[in-house]
Order: sequence, then C-alpha cells, then structure tokens
Amino acid sequence: MALLGHVLLSKQHLDIYIGSVLLLLLLSNCSFSFGVESDINCLKSIKASLEDTLGYLNSSWDFSNNTEGFICNFLGIECWHPHESKVLNIKLSDLGLKGQFPRGVENCTSLTGLDLSSNMLSGHLPNDIDEFLSFVTSLDLSSNSFSGLTPLKLFNCTYMNVLKLDNNHLSGNIPAEANQLTRLKTFSVANNALSGEVPSFNTTSITADSYANNPELCGHPLKSCQKKSKSVVRVFMSNDGNIMVAAADEFHQLGTLTLTSSNPLEVYR
Repeated sequence: MALLGHVLLSKQHLDIYIGSVLLLLLLSNCSFSFGVESDINCLKSIKASLEDTLGYLNSSWDFSNNTEGFICNFLGIECWHPHESKVLNIKLSDLGLKGQFPRGVENCTSLTGLDLSSNMLSGHLPNDIDEFLSFVTSLDLSSNSFSGLTPLKLFNCTYMNVLKLDNNHLSGNIPAEANQLTRLKTFSVANNALSGEVPSFNTTSITADSYANNPELCGHPLKSCQKKSKSVVRVFMSNDGNIMVAAADEFHQLGTLTLTSSNPLEVYR
C-alpha cells in the first residue's frame, strides 16, 4: 500500500509538472505570436503606405511565406535573431520610395534604427513621432522632401545617437529641447530653410557643417546671433502741416494733420 501511495503521489506531481510546462509553453507561444504578428503588421503597413516606384519592396517583401522568421529575409530588414520576427533595424535607403512618413513603424515595437534616406518622401514629420520611435538610436531621414517644422517631441527620443535631417525642406527654428539628446554623436540639418539660434549641445562632434546652407541660423558654432536693439523714431509736424517721421536720419512723410504742439513725439520700436 505504501508503494502504491508513493506511485500515485508521484503520478500526481508528474501531472502537475506536465501541466505547468504546457501552461508556460502556451504563454510563451502567445507572447511570441503577438510579437511576430505585430512586426509583420508593421512591415505590411509600411509597404501599403509607400509608393514602390522601382519595385524593390514588391519583389522582396512577400507576406505569403509563413515560415518562422521569414520577414528577416526581406530587403532592408534586420532582426534581433534570424529565426525570430522581431525587427531591429529598417534600412530602406535609395529605393525610389514615395509618400509620407510611414506611421506603420509604430508596430515595430523593438525598433532601434530607421533609415529612409535618399528617397522621395514628403509632407510634415508627425508631431507625435516620439510615440513610435521611443527606443530608436539612429534616425536617418536625409535627402528627401520633408517640409514644415521640426517636431518638438522628436527630442523626447533620448536614446538617439544619430539624427540626420539634412537635405530636406524643413523650416522654422530648431527647438532648444534638442539639447535633451545627451547621447547624440551625429547631427545634421544642413541644406534646409531653418532659422534662429541653434541648440547648445554638450559635444564637440557637432560642428558648423551640421548646419550648412541654412543662412538664417546663428549661434555657436555659427556666427553670433544679433541682439535686437530699440531704435528711436521721432514724429513731428513740419511747417506746411505734414506729419514727418525721422529714423536713422531719414524722413518719411505720413500725411497731413493739424497738431497743437510742435514738440516731437518719441516712439520706440
């Protein structure tokens, strides 16, 4: 009886052990499937949102293949592991792609590098760009036709080591918050239409070349920014009853008005 009880007890423990292993495998598979599906949807969305003028994506990105890690063989895709469909880097430089910034990258939740340089992408960069590039360390959007302001929230991506926005049509100021990117080693906004004072980075690797051909930019390492000074404008009445404005020794006639006093008025601007 004791031996039978020991066997029964062992069988009970074995059943519990097997059940625990099956549960862990099930949870693991659910997590893996979710990750795979998310990254596959990421690439499907990117492909659908871009015009593939040269056919590179159409010929390489074949989603009919269901083998494990199949997206890791796609053109421009690097995975954490060749047999696990978790996208590490997306490198789609110089492929003749048209369209706007592909928001589908938000589904590649493990992404650390994005290179869309030397294409024909246009439009504004998303204002909420930080929400889907949270862990990106390298972002290269150079040599496209992106326009508008540089998104303030881009500089919430504090893991960034490389940020290249040169050769676009960006305008306005570079937000001072750019200096939050304390890991930044490579930064370029050359050949845009930017203006105002450049951010103060705590690195010597960002030089004047990073800002080249933006004539309205100023501040170290560029030319000093000119401080705006107040100038005095004198308004007075001439002998013939006309109101005259004197600024920098130049007189401008504004019109005719009868004044009760001949004392000049000083107006500051």
